Amino acid sequence: MYENTEKFVDMDFEQRVRQAAYHLWEDNGRPNGRETDYWFQALETLLRERGQAPGDRSPEPGDEPRH
Repeated sequence: MYENTEKFVDMDFEQRVRQAAYHLWEDNGRPNGRETDYWFQALETLLRERGQAPGDRSPEPGDEPRH
């Protein structure tokens, strides 16, 4: 269906998420069946570091509070 999606994927970032998720999994005793939980926890942490986590948006010009 999709060919050559590599241009849409930051492979370095994906690898960082994978490594962070693995370390979380290891630190929590390697529980079975929780891979997705650790993946999304790592993803959210790394996106937050980039300032891109859901809900972490910078105010747009004109978004100042009105009195």
